[in-house]
Amino acid sequence: MKVAMACLLLIGTVVVCAGHSPGDDRAAPDISLISIDWKYAGYVRAEMVKENENIKTNQTSNGYSIARRSVYVFRYTAKAVLKNVGARGIKAISWDYVFVDGKDQKELKRYKFQSRQQILPGETQTLMRDIGLDPKENTQHISTGKQQVEITRIEYADGSVWKR
Repeated sequence: MKVAMACLLLIGTVVVCAGHSPGDDRAAPDISLISIDWKYAGYVRAEMVKENENIKTNQTSNGYSIARRSVYVFRYTAKAVLKNVGARGIKAISWDYVFVDGKDQKELKRYKFQSRQQILPGETQTLMRDIGLDPKENTQHISTGKQQVEITRIEYADGSVWKR
């Protein structure tokens, strides 16, 4: 009877742990994620730096050659609406906009951002960042991936820091 109870207890523990996702313990304190959005914002000109590009120069050194040129990129805007539900003011947040496969939750693409934006206790703020993607880059993750935002670092007004 004791062996049967021990087995049931072990099975129950395994079932409870299987339903627990690893990210639950790492959730950002004092922040409530209200909404997220990723939008196409047009086709814009950007300056690109290319290293080791063949350039006609008068220099005969073996150093790196750097060239600047204008290219056109697809501009997207990443947006996260956050609410400070804690008692401390926030002065900066590092956040990642992540695209994951809907079936196996495999990460497809991650974009890292930092916002130096004050969020007072009880206040809601919208964090927005623009990103330019080369038209030659594979952007299939945007149309097929499930979107999520992960808070990776919070810098509080009192000087303390939380890191994921």
